[in-house]
Amino acid sequence: MLPHGKTSDFLKKVIRDYYRFRPLEEPGNLHMREIALESLEDRRYIRHLSFPYMEQLYNFIETMKTPLHLYYSSALYSNPSAEEMEAKGWQGSELIFDIDADKYPGCIQRYLVCSKSGVIINDGESCPSGEEPLKYSPVSWECILKAWGDALKLRDILVQDFGFSKVKIYFSGNRGFHVRVMDEEALPLTREQRRLIADYVACSNIDVDRIFPSYKDIVVFRRVEYGLRRRVLELAISRKLVKEKSVAGLRGLIINKSALDELIRENCVKVDKVVTMDTSRLSRFVNSLNMKSGLRVVEVEPTVDLRGKGFTDFSPFHGEVMVKPLVDASQILVLDKFIGLRKGEIIRLEAPYALYLAVNGLVEVRDSSGIGVKL
Repeated sequence: MLPHGKTSDFLKKVIRDYYRFRPLEEPGNLHMREIALESLEDRRYIRHLSFPYMEQLYNFIETMKTPLHLYYSSALYSNPSAEEMEAKGWQGSELIFDIDADKYPGCIQRYLVCSKSGVIINDGESCPSGEEPLKYSPVSWECILKAWGDALKLRDILVQDFGFSKVKIYFSGNRGFHVRVMDEEALPLTREQRRLIADYVACSNIDVDRIFPSYKDIVVFRRVEYGLRRRVLELAISRKLVKEKSVAGLRGLIINKSALDELIRENCVKVDKVVTMDTSRLSRFVNSLNMKSGLRVVEVEPTVDLRGKGFTDFSPFHGEVMVKPLVDASQILVLDKFIGLRKGEIIRLEAPYALYLAVNGLVEVRDSSGIGVKL
């Protein structure tokens, strides 16, 4: 739940200041896409919009509704503004995958915040003043790196195993990555075909004995393999688990069957199957703001080493903001560092951290004159 009052005015200002720079990447066939947004003014989710030109969209978000989140459809429609899905005239959809960092073991952190009482409570406890606690669930950058590793694996599968060429990875602006296949061949895929692709990349219901037949507890590979066998062999070679040996009169590369389960597991990518199957899925505009965090949705090239980066590299804001914490917290994770908060004690924070705490309802903004937009 986002705050009202002066903090809401602050959010409106920074969002509109950002979009005045015209940062959005225009999707192909904009006129065939449904546009949707969640507005700051009334917290309503507004769908079935259509804009033939980007300038009309910018005019709408600068003068009509301030977007907390801004989306376009992965689908192409002949009539994208129709309110009934059956009347939109579906022409095909890009293939979308969602990888969230909070799905990994140890990557779920959850705080229950009583903003009125100024305390953080545990599960099962009630706020002293009786208010409904806010859920604050940050993830660490280490968990983002796990999701990035899976995003790279997924891209490799889509390119090498399926032959797609237009595969891009986007940081979602909060806690994970979106992988988008924009090849024309992907557009007509049915929900069932998309489900089968999701099952394949996740290794769901695979017959291990059929794909990796063994002989006396060893698995034999050819020098050139394809699909999952290729990926398992490459990983095994990198870990020096492969030997060259003759088996049943045939010379080949072998690994012990005991190592197979781990090698398979590390070559599979768990994705949200519902997202991939959805042919009317909405996806965030590239370079739009994700106001769950105040960070930007950005394409990330596969060659980028994210180990040397952090959340603030995806913030389009600089400067400092004066805020008043609403809770006491000796150390609480805020993006990529721990910050101490004392209820009512006004402090000055760098813009990305102040914005993140503000959108999550943990601070009130007192002076935002020092914030600016960087592109």
